Amino acid sequence: MSYDPATYEAWYHTPRGAWIGDIEFRLMMKLLRPEVGATLLDVGSGTGYFSRRFAAAGLRVTGIEPDTAMLQYANRVPESVMHAEGSVEQLPFADHSFDYVVAVTSLCFVNNPVRALDVMWRVAKRGVILGLLNNASLLQRRKHGQGAYAGARWDAIGDVQRWARVLSPTPVQLLWRTGVFLPDGSPSARLMERLLPAWLPWGGFLAVYLQKPRWTDA
Repeated sequence: MSYDPATYEAWYHTPRGAWIGDIEFRLMMKLLRPEVGATLLDVGSGTGYFSRRFAAAGLRVTGIEPDTAMLQYANRVPESVMHAEGSVEQLPFADHSFDYVVAVTSLCFVNNPVRALDVMWRVAKRGVILGLLNNASLLQRRKHGQGAYAGARWDAIGDVQRWARVLSPTPVQLLWRTGVFLPDGSPSARLMERLLPAWLPWGGFLAVYLQKPRWTDA
């Protein structure tokens, strides 16, 4: 599905969008715990919102995006992020090209997530982190099939565990956390977000980190 880039980016600068974006970014960073200077490929990077946030955290980021309009918008923003055109099914990079590979909800619109994850795994040196729409969430009950969520697939941790069985080498660790438990962004939602632990499986955003064996760092 194609979106107007300016409208897509503007949502992240609304009070609710900024709150959700902060939650999602913090969850991924807590799972990654990357060192400054590590390389990261952002797959389906859109307008570059998360690419820029990872770069601001000290990572060397490349964003890859199949939508030309999104890519043009991302290239107009003066940040230290490299951008390339391409799709997750055919990433134009050699094996182990990046320390980390991330896909923030972009995998939710891919018909064959197993194939996509396998390609991401190939170009990752240390691990892959996925940001997914959580099937076991209030967000799914309220937004499934509506607006920007039309055509999106909603996944569960069991789905990722199943996808990971085909990966070679086998992940040595699979970590997950969720957030955005009450998605309306109200004061009560923000309070609950601070009180509820991220290991509860009901947040609308499911972050999953798959770690590669250490020998792939070579």
